[in-house]
Amino acid sequence: MANIEVPDDAYAAYEAEAQRTGTTVPELVGQVLAHDAGRRRFLTAARGFATAWAPTFAEEFGPVRSGGAAA
Repeated sequence: MANIEVPDDAYAAYEAEAQRTGTTVPELVGQVLAHDAGRRRFLTAARGFATAWAPTFAEEFGPVRSGGAAA
């Protein structure tokens, strides 16, 4: 396990949240990191899906206009 320096104000926020939720700071930080990793995996997969299927959507619905809507 590695030790990571955390600014005092950030640690205080984690400590307060851990106390509020009945967990420890390391457990809370682990949950936050796991959530972030899951979010990053989802966004990476979504980007891959959008890239792979963009031509098909453009063919079916027209090119994307400014603002994200199809033409």
